[in-house]
Amino acid sequence: MDQVNAPAVAQNRINALLYTLKVKVTNRFWGYVKDYFYEQRIYDAALVQNLNYKVASAQKKAVICYVTSSYFFDLENSSMGRTQPYEVLSIVKVLSDLGYCIDIIGCNDLKSLEHLKSKRYDLIFGFGEAFYQLTCLYPSAISILYMTEHHPDFSFREERKRLDYFKERHYKEPQSLRSGIFYKVHHLQKKYSHVITMSEVEPLQNQYKKPYTIFPSGIVNLQFDGKGKDYNITRKNFLWLGSTNAIHKGLDLLLDVFREKDDMVLHIGGLSQKDRKLLALPKRENLVDHGFIDIKSSAFAGLARTCSYLVLPSCAEGFATSVTTGMLHGLIPVVMKNTGFNRIAKYAVLLDDFKLDYLRPKLIELSEKDEEWLNDMSESVTAFAQTNFSICAFEQNFKDILTDIVVKHD
Repeated sequence: MDQVNAPAVAQNRINALLYTLKVKVTNRFWGYVKDYFYEQRIYDAALVQNLNYKVASAQKKAVICYVTSSYFFDLENSSMGRTQPYEVLSIVKVLSDLGYCIDIIGCNDLKSLEHLKSKRYDLIFGFGEAFYQLTCLYPSAISILYMTEHHPDFSFREERKRLDYFKERHYKEPQSLRSGIFYKVHHLQKKYSHVITMSEVEPLQNQYKKPYTIFPSGIVNLQFDGKGKDYNITRKNFLWLGSTNAIHKGLDLLLDVFREKDDMVLHIGGLSQKDRKLLALPKRENLVDHGFIDIKSSAFAGLARTCSYLVLPSCAEGFATSVTTGMLHGLIPVVMKNTGFNRIAKYAVLLDDFKLDYLRPKLIELSEKDEEWLNDMSESVTAFAQTNFSICAFEQNFKDILTDIVVKHD
């Protein structure tokens, strides 16, 4: 028997030696170069562990699969332009108040799972491939799928329509854009303990009796003052505020509308260089490319005073934080029906179609609205946003949801 196992034993020893050598070489190399990457190490840590850890108690353990950046940025003095890091801090606060010890990993960071596999989790929260695999590793844990986007079935289908329509008009065929990066079809084929969505609940009701809903927060510009708008001018000004995936977010449609309407102005914020090249942004006075916009800057405050509308004909956004941010500054949202915004129908213009024959007259109609309607709508939008889109409102809503979930399981 010993002779039969001898080759395997020898191979195991070789593997162990090679692993030890690899670790030594890697550590030696890292010791030489790590200071050259000091800033990157601060802003790109993969794993956060043991938040709210209590030494002398048997704690429940939770893992969040989302983003880790909340704990590595100077949030007070940086212009991140994103709300997720603040929302993660609120999620951690709620879980801490419920007594959990918390770890955080990136939603698609599978390498972090190697560092967590010896632990036992009572609650798994988040999305992405890391979330999916953790729920398979810990089937008895409470699993909470967090949907910040629309259902992938809907997203893939609607995005395909946009790509085909773009090709029909411009004879280019861009690659698939956004769908499937964080929410894959097989993730949604599995049923979790609960689901919280920022988007529409209908696609989830086949699996879940009670999908929870929550609004994302928005960013506030303290320099903004919306008083004294000249609506005769602002009603002709529309703001598209995005980043990457401009076709998914409908910017190509808006360009085709505004290139034919000299008396209407489209302001474009956050367009990526890749999308700028793909869309071949025409040089026209009524198409203003502002590049990256710091929401907390005087430039954004000026834009919010210049425009009446935040227009985002996205095919499957979920509930875009550009919309929450615009609404916090009195901008009337012009968004697609059934893409995450049905809950705010009273405070938004919901578009029934994305085709130009529908979109063009609809935007022209909005550009001719009277001052009284614009003023009343803007005030209603602002009041609703201030009540529902603050980080305090997000934290309270999340607390209500998690308390309900934990009480049910306890």
